[in-house]
Amino acid sequence: MIEFNFINHSSFSIKIDGTRLTVDPWIEGSVFNNSWKLLTKTPLDSIDIVKNSDYIWFSHEHPDHFNPPNIKLFGNNTKFIFQKTKDKRVINFLNKISNNVIEASSNQLIKLANNFFIQVFPFQDIDSFCLITVNGKKILNLNDCDIKSENELNEIKNKVGDVDILFGQFSYAIGKSNKSEKKIRISLSKNILDNLNNVISSLKPNFFVPFASFCYFSHLENFYLNDSINKIDHTINYLSQKNPNTKFLTFYPGDKWDLISKKDNMLAITKYLNDYKKIIPEESSSKIIDYETLIQTADAFIKKTKKNNNMFFLYNFFKHKDYDITFDIRDLNIYLKFNYRNGLIKVNNFNKDHPYCELSSDSLFQLFNSGYGYDALMIGGRFESNNSGLKSLEMIFKFQTKNYQNHFYNFNNII
Repeated sequence: MIEFNFINHSSFSIKIDGTRLTVDPWIEGSVFNNSWKLLTKTPLDSIDIVKNSDYIWFSHEHPDHFNPPNIKLFGNNTKFIFQKTKDKRVINFLNKISNNVIEASSNQLIKLANNFFIQVFPFQDIDSFCLITVNGKKILNLNDCDIKSENELNEIKNKVGDVDILFGQFSYAIGKSNKSEKKIRISLSKNILDNLNNVISSLKPNFFVPFASFCYFSHLENFYLNDSINKIDHTINYLSQKNPNTKFLTFYPGDKWDLISKKDNMLAITKYLNDYKKIIPEESSSKIIDYETLIQTADAFIKKTKKNNNMFFLYNFFKHKDYDITFDIRDLNIYLKFNYRNGLIKVNNFNKDHPYCELSSDSLFQLFNSGYGYDALMIGGRFESNNSGLKSLEMIFKFQTKNYQNHFYNFNNII
């Protein structure tokens, strides 16, 4: 008998004949530099299910899927599965915890038990999706995969074939819009549902399960981003009308299913709607980073960028105007101008027609100090910026972001 348990957000568990697989367990805690929190608290029974799983698959390195503080739940007998990557950062991390880490090649068929398999497929830069086959039923977990073209969708169809159950993200997971730009967020939400409709219409699963969006923008600085998210009731109504031959299911943390039976969604939807009403912005627990530390961190960032990318001088020659931005530091009440030539310097004022970004000192520190800082800022949304500021942020931190993925702007790579 197959046992399906919905854990939370993007995590679920499947068990057959004593073997259990759990995917993407984000159990608790804030992620993306205190920017997101789970919409619903994970039940203790669900945490025990995760803790006692035989296999854990992580789709990608984002902390709402692969959250290092939550990995303390597992022991050295847990079998971790992660895609093969050039940097091996996640694999090396997991090897310190477990003696049973499986580095999955693309399309590799991994046998978990009799009639129980998983295949992992890398997608775009850092993501991956998986196909789980259990007693002949095919479960496609697309999680956060942002399918941008018919070619990408057709490629997935060719790899996985017919699908019985499809899981996919249903709301926006990026904070790159200002408080006054609600129209952008409304458009983004609609585009996500339209794109999801296209995926469902093409793959024609028997069941579709919207997930990976049961969280909220939780910080005082980004709470406004919740104003246009796709909530689960609207998502189900919109997609089910357009896909009458697909059954739509909603699971609340702790819910079970046998992969076959029909299910009344209203109880889970009612619980989620009640949870949406309870969310409130939280004050940051992050400490204020002093000016001198920010200066030192920016200088170290510049040295590392130039050292790791020997073509930097060429990019800087042609693009130096794009590597210039002013930061309005909210909690320090100062303005800091940055470029690769002078680093961070304090200025008395700035022109808002020029590239600028408003954020807190801990967010700026993360930008310079972490290879993941730019992604965390864009996804978490704890900032406001004009369009030229967004462009400068992307240009300045593209070296760091690509280096974090083990891609470098070097002459040897071109050769």
